[in-house]
Amino acid sequence: MADDVSEGIENALNITLSTAERSGNMKKELKQTIFETVSTLRNLFVKLKDSRDGKSNTISELEDRLAKMKAELEECGGSNAKVHGAPSLIVSQEPAMMTARGVAPSGVRDGETLLGSPGK
Repeated sequence: MADDVSEGIENALNITLSTAERSGNMKKELKQTIFETVSTLRNLFVKLKDSRDGKSNTISELEDRLAKMKAELEECGGSNAKVHGAPSLIVSQEPAMMTARGVAPSGVRDGETLLGSPGK
């Protein structure tokens, strides 16, 4: 599509130049102005095309970088899942002497065991 537009612009400029060259009623100054204007337009279109090409290259480079970063992110995400893995199924147990509130059962004094003998 961009090539079609470029060709269309070039054709229109060429028609303008050939019309100015063939016109015998046109003053020399007017013909010169038309030639200069066509030249300026061509230069501006070349700059636009160069700008478009540069931006296309930049977009391609950024797309490549994005693809690499996505691949790195997926790689890191996969290794992160392996490191963290599933939660541990180890159940912690309270000492046998403690109740749910963390208090020794009644009737047991500090330093004694349940059998009544002194503890270490």
